[in-house]
Amino acid sequence: MSALRKINATLDLNKKTWNMERIEAIQSDINSLTLAVQIVESGLQKDLTGYKPTFAVVLPGTNEYILDDLHVNLTNLSEGYFEYTFVKEAFAVPGIYDTARFIIKKDDGTELTGMPRFMYYVEKDPLQGTVKAETYVSDFERLESMIADVETEIADLHDEVTSESLRLDTEIAQLDTKIDTETGKLQTEANNLQTQFDSFNPTQFAQQEDFENHIYNSDIHVTTENKISWEAKETPANAQAKADKALTDAKTYADSMLDEYAAWVKLPLTSGFSTGDNNTPQYRLITTPTNEGTKIFAEFRGAIAGTFLSTANSTVANMPAGTRPAATEYFTAASNNGDSGRIAFTTTGTVVQVSSSANANPSYVALSGIKYEVGN
Repeated sequence: MSALRKINATLDLNKKTWNMERIEAIQSDINSLTLAVQIVESGLQKDLTGYKPTFAVVLPGTNEYILDDLHVNLTNLSEGYFEYTFVKEAFAVPGIYDTARFIIKKDDGTELTGMPRFMYYVEKDPLQGTVKAETYVSDFERLESMIADVETEIADLHDEVTSESLRLDTEIAQLDTKIDTETGKLQTEANNLQTQFDSFNPTQFAQQEDFENHIYNSDIHVTTENKISWEAKETPANAQAKADKALTDAKTYADSMLDEYAAWVKLPLTSGFSTGDNNTPQYRLITTPTNEGTKIFAEFRGAIAGTFLSTANSTVANMPAGTRPAATEYFTAASNNGDSGRIAFTTTGTVVQVSSSANANPSYVALSGIKYEVGN
């Protein structure tokens, strides 16, 4: 077989002419030659979308012919381009093939008319001897391929059915074995139960007459008080009342375990001191259940503005009775200039700025974060 060759061919539909180099082949070449066809119209590529090219030729000196649409590559039909690889039957006899052409039509019958013929040459191959010219129609080859595929599919299905049948036979055999095993177990259990029943002695059991006469306190050991207690059945109304009470008790208990927050109260500032940084100084009381009983805490927020002396204590506010600590409490407080200092809450209710770091004199101090237990 010759090496595969590709020959470019251009068909101008307006001029109805082919532009291609001489096509030559050797008798009975197989898949040796591909024709790369470009179809143009008015100088532009012809869109062949939906068309199907079929190669047709009459073998020279015979009544045999080729009709082949199976060996056409339709990848670029939208650009007017396709490729056709000659079948060996197209080179069956030597001579000049001057009836070659492409029939290009759609499934609905629309056809590019006036397709011109082109010519190719086949040289005799002395090694081939006399080759019988035969008509080739690609539909026959396609049908043979489909038949072969169907036969293969039938064979595969047969193998699959055989395999599935063997699998089912195996599963049925396993199931039969399991059924026999379970049947044996059931029979053994039945025999054991029968043995137990056979061993029962009727004289060991109370007779029906004894049950019917078992109605007296002396027999059943039940006092009048026991009967009244056992016969006091629960009614739906009583059950609902008990459920409602249990729910109320649970809510009361749960509520008693939650902190109770009083409203925020403005801190009673002394003369010369006011709200700092637009943040009103305030306190509130928090009632908290603990394992030591209920306790009350005072919590603070806001800022106090005024003149704070680093070398002298400044009373900035007075806490009312019932909000004061049991012992004087000291806290570190931040100030506007970044320095820290101490602030004291006394048992008499005075709130005193005790000192500040670096002997600084801030313009306001913050109360946020201060919290103590109320003692008086």
